Amino acid sequence: MFCHSTNTASFLSALFAALIFSLSLAGGVAAQGNTSVGIGALQNNTTGSFNTATGNSALFSNTTGNQNTANGTNALVLNTTGDFNTANGVNSLFSNTTGDLNTASGVQTLYSNTTGTNNTATGLNALFSNTTGSYNTANGDSALLLNTTGHFNTASGLNALRDNTTGSYNTASGNDALRNNTAGIVNTASGIQALFSNTTGDYNTASGYGALFSNTTGDINTAIGTFALINNTTGSFNTAIGFNANVSAGNLTNATAIGNGATVNASNKIRLGNTSVTVIEGQVALTFPSDKTQKENFQPVDGEEVLGKIRGFELSSWNFIGHDPKKFRHYGPMAQDFFAAFGHDGLGQIGSETTINSGDLAGILMIAVQALEKRTAELKQKEAQVAVLESKVEELNAKQNYFETVAARVEALELRKNHSIQITAEKSLGDKMVDVMP
Repeated sequence: MFCHSTNTASFLSALFAALIFSLSLAGGVAAQGNTSVGIGALQNNTTGSFNTATGNSALFSNTTGNQNTANGTNALVLNTTGDFNTANGVNSLFSNTTGDLNTASGVQTLYSNTTGTNNTATGLNALFSNTTGSYNTANGDSALLLNTTGHFNTASGLNALRDNTTGSYNTASGNDALRNNTAGIVNTASGIQALFSNTTGDYNTASGYGALFSNTTGDINTAIGTFALINNTTGSFNTAIGFNANVSAGNLTNATAIGNGATVNASNKIRLGNTSVTVIEGQVALTFPSDKTQKENFQPVDGEEVLGKIRGFELSSWNFIGHDPKKFRHYGPMAQDFFAAFGHDGLGQIGSETTINSGDLAGILMIAVQALEKRTAELKQKEAQVAVLESKVEELNAKQNYFETVAARVEALELRKNHSIQITAEKSLGDKMVDVMP
C-alpha cells in the first residue's frame, strides 16, 4: 500500500511536471519576448509579444498587444490590444485600450487616451484628456491638457493648447500659447501667451510674446511681433507686423498695421509706422488703380466752383506736433477745410475731417488746372478776336487815311479849280470893263 501510494504520487508529480512543461512550451510559442517587473505587471497577457512592463500593474490588462513598453505604476494599465505604445511615468497612457503608436513620458501623460493613435506627450498631464484624438504632440506640463478628439495638434510649452478639446491642426510653441483654444483649427502660435485667449478662431498665425493675446473667435489673422494685434478679439483678416503693431478696436476687418507701434483705426485700411515716422520712402512712386471700367456713379464737377473754394483755403506751412520744425516742415491745406469744401459730391462722402486722400487731392488739383486751362483757352480766343479787331481797325485806319488823303487832294483840286475860275472870271470882268470905258 505504501509502495503503491509512493508510485501513484510519483506518477502524478511526473504528470504535473509534463503538463507544466507543455504549457510553458505552448506559452513560449504564443507569447514571446515579454519582460515584466512589478506586482500585476503584464498579469493578463495571453499572446502579446515583446512587451516590457516595469511597475505595479503596468500593462496589467494587456492580452494581445505587441511591442508595448510601460514604465511606472499603472502605466498602460488598461491596454488590451494596442501596439507599439510607450508609457514612462505613473498613470501614463492609463486608459489606453486599443490605441497604437503612442508615446507618453511623464506622470499622467495621455492619461485618458483610449483609441487615439500616433500621439506623443512629454510632461506632467500632457494630453491628459485625450481619448480618440490622433497625431498630436505635446511637450510641456499640461500641454494639450484637455484635448479629447482633436487631431494633428502640436503644443510645446507649459499650458500650451491647454484647453483644446476638439480643435485640430493647431501648433503652439511657448508657455500658455493657444492656452484657451477649444475648437479652433489650423492656428499657429509661437511665443509665450501667443493666441492665449483663442477659443474657436481658425487659421490664425501669431509669432511673438502676447501676439494676438485677446483673440477669441477672430479668423485668418496674422500677428508678428511682441504684443502684435493684442487688441483683436473677433476681427478677421487683420495683419500686424512689428512690436505692438495693433488695431484700435477688437472687431476690425482687413486692417493692416506695419511698423513699431503702428495702429490702424479702421477696417480695410493700412497704416505704415507710428506717429514718429517722418518719411515713407521707396524707389518708385506709389501706384494705385484708376481703371475707368472699374468705376461708376460719375458726377461732373464745376471747375470754376473748385477754384472758388480753393481761393478760400487758409494755405500755410506747418509741421506735425512732435516733429522737429527745423527738419520736417510741410505745405498744404487742413483736412477740415478740404473736407468742408469737397467732402460731399451729392451722392456720398469723400474722405474725412482728419485725413486727405492723395488721390482726391490730386484730382481736385487737376480739376482746378483744367478750369485754369479753360480760362487760358478762353483768354487766348479773346486775344485772337481782339487781334482780328485790331487788324480791322488798322485796315479801317489805313482806308480812312487814304480817303482823307484823297479828300485832301480833291479839296486842293477844288481850291485850284475855284481859284482858276475866279481868276478867269476876274479877267473876263476886267476885259468887259475895258470894253465899256469911253
